[in-house]
Amino acid sequence: MKLKVIFFILLATVQLFAISQKSVEYYIKKYMEKKTHSPVEKIRTVSTYEIGGTNGWHVYFLELDINLRMGNTSKKRRVTQVVFAKGKKIAFSLKDKKGQEYAKILKPMVPEKAYDNRHLLAGNVNAKHRILLISDPFCPFCQEIVPPLITNVQQHPNLFALYSYQLPLVRIHPASKVVTKVMVLLHDEGKVEDYKKMYHLLVSEKEQRESVILKAIEKKIGRKFTHKELMNPKIKEILDFDKAMKKRLFVTGTPTIFIDGIWDTTRMAYKRYIKEAEKEALAPKKEKEEEGFFSSLFSF
Repeated sequence: MKLKVIFFILLATVQLFAISQKSVEYYIKKYMEKKTHSPVEKIRTVSTYEIGGTNGWHVYFLELDINLRMGNTSKKRRVTQVVFAKGKKIAFSLKDKKGQEYAKILKPMVPEKAYDNRHLLAGNVNAKHRILLISDPFCPFCQEIVPPLITNVQQHPNLFALYSYQLPLVRIHPASKVVTKVMVLLHDEGKVEDYKKMYHLLVSEKEQRESVILKAIEKKIGRKFTHKELMNPKIKEILDFDKAMKKRLFVTGTPTIFIDGIWDTTRMAYKRYIKEAEKEALAPKKEKEEEGFFSSLFSF
């Protein structure tokens, strides 16, 4: 595979024969301090793994806490950076043979703590495949993709475990602020069918009046929620955790779907597993029918 790489050199006098995670962090720290003229207080590797088909290139997802200098003042900022390394080489950009930037088609691996019981929406915790979903109820693509996804998981509970996270895009969908709070409550109560209906509410995504949004929800599922219920500290705790996980996974849009820890850019990879499972289920039946057919030929 032909790869296009853009390199940078920080300290030309140092030769690295087998770059380590600590070495990558050290060089990126020095680079960012030089670039921003500000001290990097902390740098950490969120996730790293070898990229398949690249002959040894690894991707590093980094978080940096920078005390950004702005004139006579400074502000603490947390920034992210994706870099690539192989041998003694470090690169900001790595492209596949189609010219696609790996930084745009890769994301960190999902940490084990993301698969907690309070985020399990449907399926079996011991299922063969784990799906992590991050969505917004007013995102048009979410409205198209998410309800069928949930239904498919419900129909194949031993094949999938679906973990659902909220990412209310309140700048473009103000109404999602209220709706996602309701979804947390429905999720906690196991009301999956009502949860799915939140993706098809008859209310404008620009609506900001809580009373109007709650009225639309009542009309949709026949249940009345109150302001007091939405102020439950548990809701804030879960949404804060969701927000932190979104940052941890470098997620910027919806719907974002991970399968078995890996970002699914197609958002439809789970369907392949359904087809494979259905094919495997039909195989014994076909073999049994063939066995019966041949037995009948030789029976006297």
